Amino acid sequence: MTHPTPTASGPPRTTAEGAPAGADVVLYTTSVNSRIATQTLAALRDFAELQGWTVAHEAYDLAPLHIPARLRTGWRTAQRLLATGEVAGLVAPSEYEVATTPAEQRALREWLLSLPAFAAYPHAAHHIARSSAEQASGAPESVLTAPVDREWSRSYVMAPVSLRRFRDDARMRLTLLGWPGDIVTAIEVLSRLADNAIVHAKPTDPGRAQMKVRLAVDSNDVLLIDVQDPSAHFPDSKAAIAGERGSGLKYVRLLHAHVTWFLAQDGRTKTVRAVVLPGEVSL
Repeated sequence: MTHPTPTASGPPRTTAEGAPAGADVVLYTTSVNSRIATQTLAALRDFAELQGWTVAHEAYDLAPLHIPARLRTGWRTAQRLLATGEVAGLVAPSEYEVATTPAEQRALREWLLSLPAFAAYPHAAHHIARSSAEQASGAPESVLTAPVDREWSRSYVMAPVSLRRFRDDARMRLTLLGWPGDIVTAIEVLSRLADNAIVHAKPTDPGRAQMKVRLAVDSNDVLLIDVQDPSAHFPDSKAAIAGERGSGLKYVRLLHAHVTWFLAQDGRTKTVRAVVLPGEVSL
């Protein structure tokens, strides 16, 4: 199913990350559940708008991942829009939703590079945004997209009583992970994300609901702080992340952490992520 709104884009200006600023993009996802597909598109739309891109088209397929992309109507539409230059970039949850094998992924990257066009995969495990030129050439990734080198995770009851416990756990784990940044500030960022989840996720069974905390350090010593909660909803997410709604995420931004969010593959949970650079965060 597609929702086209044709527009034309002029010659793009490339940002430091390799993706055009102010570009028109097409959103794409595939799922066997239309509700999940709709929620994923909403998350992709928020991500694209935060990058300053214009969402010109949205397309999705009601098909499992094992169905080749060339057989999906929604993907063929996205492919045509990229090929004709009506959009400058593709935003999908992950590269795997379009190309599932290494050969297919390599072909997709080379095709995007030949247009030229860029791709961003905000929900992929180790990608936030990466240009097709970087993908095809094997050039070093930015600090936000480097592979995870070491990590730790644990689940906690979604209640204020858990805050002190995971603060203590996080302090010890960040030390053991050898993260060279400001641990005190990182713990404050984590606390704000967790408190935000406890207050706003509103689980159906508060007595048993849990949130999962993950701390991951990539090969550039960038820290990824993930808090997963059992709610797939994030009303006014763009305003909240921008610090225009509530104080929790606004304070996280004041600590110079980069905040994003994404849905799980099954669409039942969401993760709010803060990316902290080791040399740029201080109280």
